[in-house]
Amino acid sequence: MPVNRKIFKIPFHKGSQPQWLCPTCNTGLLKGVKSSFVRAETNKSNKEHSHIEWEPEWIRYSYACQFKCTNPACEEAVFNVGVGSVDSGLDYDDNGQPSGQTYFDIFQPRFFIPHLNIIRIPDKTPDSIKSSLHNSFELFFASPSASANYLRIALEQLLDHFKIKKFETVNGRKHIISLHKRISLVPSKLSEFKELFYAIKWLGNDASHIGGLVVDDVMDAYDIFESILDEVFDHKTKETKRLARKINKRKGV
Repeated sequence: MPVNRKIFKIPFHKGSQPQWLCPTCNTGLLKGVKSSFVRAETNKSNKEHSHIEWEPEWIRYSYACQFKCTNPACEEAVFNVGVGSVDSGLDYDDNGQPSGQTYFDIFQPRFFIPHLNIIRIPDKTPDSIKSSLHNSFELFFASPSASANYLRIALEQLLDHFKIKKFETVNGRKHIISLHKRISLVPSKLSEFKELFYAIKWLGNDASHIGGLVVDDVMDAYDIFESILDEVFDHKTKETKRLARKINKRKGV
């Protein structure tokens, strides 16, 4: 199932957060504990109030809050920190006509403890791959590029699972084989995955360059990786080869 991009991308309002699944039971939703929400304007934001051109939209916050799983059998406590800002919109009167401008706070997560699960990991997935994917989830909100780097590591571990050659000897010395070459060594029985492997590799390469990746790029990689995991460990077929071909053609973002 493709990543629900809306719930992971759009900032939320206090008391009205997206429908995030509990990372522990993957059944209940996370509900904000209102009394736990705290915010503070940053030092730089406070100083900018004296600027002659200051507007409320210049305000920047840091925030922290607690969520609780709605599943009675779980009730996991999830803690979240992030950043906030002020946005504006129009107020309307009883006749539906604009009556003035209104301001409201919006908040963007940076870290969850325990972290949210961005994609579903099949139970039969090897522990090493699971670990790298969880590391990726942990960094997803704070650093999309770092998150994608862990997906690249997970791909290397997936090739290890398939027993794809990792080292070669040249002039009597042992060398690590590049990820690109390892993918080229994938046997014909796994050829259906080659395009998907290359797509993740290209995105992983871009994650290490200046500028890095944005959230949608990492979500592309998640969609492809979930497709592979489903097919390999759950034997489910996904329609993501078109996306992989697109990324391979442009060799990255």
